Amino acid sequence: MNIIKHLHQKASEFASKPALIFKEQEISFKDLSVKVNQLAAGLKSLNTVKSTRVAIYLPNCPEYVYSYLASFHRGATVIPLDFMLKSDELISCLSHGEAEILIALYKPDVDMGAIKEAVPSLRSVIVVGQGSGQLYETSFASLLKDELQESTATAAADPALLMYTSGTTGKPKGILLNYRHLDGSPEAMHHFVDLNEHDIKLCAIPLSHI
Repeated sequence: MNIIKHLHQKASEFASKPALIFKEQEISFKDLSVKVNQLAAGLKSLNTVKSTRVAIYLPNCPEYVYSYLASFHRGATVIPLDFMLKSDELISCLSHGEAEILIALYKPDVDMGAIKEAVPSLRSVIVVGQGSGQLYETSFASLLKDELQESTATAAADPALLMYTSGTTGKPKGILLNYRHLDGSPEAMHHFVDLNEHDIKLCAIPLSHI
């Protein structure tokens, strides 16, 4: 699935229609497309290339959606992480997944400096909102400058997602999904659920879930 192609088509077809509603904020399909393109350009400036592993450690918010789609724009492999994970669990998943970039919301009880030091593969930490001001951090907002229109071509078998299980019987286990797998949920929704452009879908679970 070429997700970015679909996004651009919908941005053209439904430019002013809300694509996301978060609390009191409405984000149109056009604005969503622009933000994704801007973040993709920012990720490119951090040398995010095909199959770069980008971890996302955020609560549900528009930045989560931007991060997901911008990573796919670059042909990256996304590692969505539960925002309830503690430092040791976060280090375990990031180390196992060999994450290179982490997009995170600052939490007082999670030491990003210690995490960066403990995960050798981690080269960039992008902080959403107010960070701790450390030199290793990059502001999420600072990456939203230029727009990148051309997306990285991916093959169906290229890795798209590295999902982690809940770890109820031990450490969370990584499950690798490819870009072909991304067709599954939309096709299932199209087949089983009678959705159209007038419907509004509520996401009531963390975006880190499958």
